[in-house]
Amino acid sequence: MVYLLDLSGVYCEPVEPRLLRLLSQAGGEPLFYLSQAFYDLLPRLKAEGPSVLEALFPGASGLYPKAFQRRPIAFPEPFHLVADLPPPEGLQAFFHPDKLTAIRLALKALGLSPEEATYLDDNPLWAAKARELGVRAEVFRP
Repeated sequence: MVYLLDLSGVYCEPVEPRLLRLLSQAGGEPLFYLSQAFYDLLPRLKAEGPSVLEALFPGASGLYPKAFQRRPIAFPEPFHLVADLPPPEGLQAFFHPDKLTAIRLALKALGLSPEEATYLDDNPLWAAKARELGVRAEVFRP
């Protein structure tokens, strides 16, 4: 069995809330005001990468890698990361802005059938969608 781990929320603490906190601390803006702008920018962030953060939040691309704080958990081996956000430099993940496509890319690259993998995500919706691909999927509860 090969495990596919959602990069943000399983392998790392959820990136979006952590990045928002870092932006708030760095810029001195309340989280409330940053949240809407950030989530409006999220589709571009997924598609183009962290450099688009600079458009609204100067200096934010430097904070982006700090948002990926790895969880101190021993995960089952072998595992590979899948992500719908670009991984920070130095961290390997099967990335695509559509998470289901990222899972398909991982399966293809690893030469696995869906039945040979277990996908872990902290979001029950994504676990259910992965099951529709034929992948065994479990909700990760840290």
